[in-house]
Amino acid sequence: MIMKSSAAILMFGLTSLAGPAFADAGTSSADKPQRAAVSVGVYARHSGGRIVYHYRVTNYSQQNITAVSIGRDNQNDANPDNDINELSDLPSGWNSKLGIPSTSANSPTGWHVSVIAPEENATHAIAWEPMNDRSPRILTGQTVNKMSVTLDNPDNHYLSGHALVTYADGNPANLTVPLDRLDFTPPSLTVILSPDTLVAQNDKLVAIKAFFIVKDDYDRLPEIKLESITANEPLGASDIRDASIGLDDRYFKFLAENKSPAGRIYTVTYSATDASGNQSIASATVTVTKPPTPASAPHD
Repeated sequence: MIMKSSAAILMFGLTSLAGPAFADAGTSSADKPQRAAVSVGVYARHSGGRIVYHYRVTNYSQQNITAVSIGRDNQNDANPDNDINELSDLPSGWNSKLGIPSTSANSPTGWHVSVIAPEENATHAIAWEPMNDRSPRILTGQTVNKMSVTLDNPDNHYLSGHALVTYADGNPANLTVPLDRLDFTPPSLTVILSPDTLVAQNDKLVAIKAFFIVKDDYDRLPEIKLESITANEPLGASDIRDASIGLDDRYFKFLAENKSPAGRIYTVTYSATDASGNQSIASATVTVTKPPTPASAPHD
């Protein structure tokens, strides 16, 4: 039975859309691009050292939806032999007896989530389905956001594959649509080094600490990496200490020495990458200045 009461819809966490009309008044529908019957959007977040993929399903069709599978492509034909599972990495903590732990997935109220074909194939899919006939469906003109799955490691197929939507009634029985990536904006990144000015001292190594101002539309914890440290003059093998390129390294040491009149300038470059793969690069500098010239003693 399909629950159509407003209470069921609110319980399901659905949001009403403006309506099913696709064309503006006075404009021929032939002049308008055709909207897909269903849109499945996706974005990702870092959380506790893992990656969480979030899905948003919008039903523009005139049929109610009873299941959504991520990473499943049936080619929109009647041939089951060419159906494809696209996902590589399994959800965090999954096992064949217990399935996906509750800490690694989220489902709409009255629905459950499972893994399709993890043992028979090298690839698999993730499916959300109602628990029983009394569970709400995704109704015409509705959006549901409460679908997510958590992985230990990133798998780009969760962002770039397909979704298989199953309808309650009607023809076709199901529909494959490409996933619609929602996040294409890289994080904003500002790098601050402290101290950012050193006074030249022979053989003196000074500890430097990096701070960041990072903002992203979807991911609260973009991945930070030290990309490079360079200088405007030749460096000795020991002029930079304790720096781990390619890691989230925020502490290192610089030799407080310069060889040019303008002073030595160390340039430190970091990247910030959100869980959807968008990356930004930013740099900051540390300048080594010559010590002040001692004042001459006054003559008698």
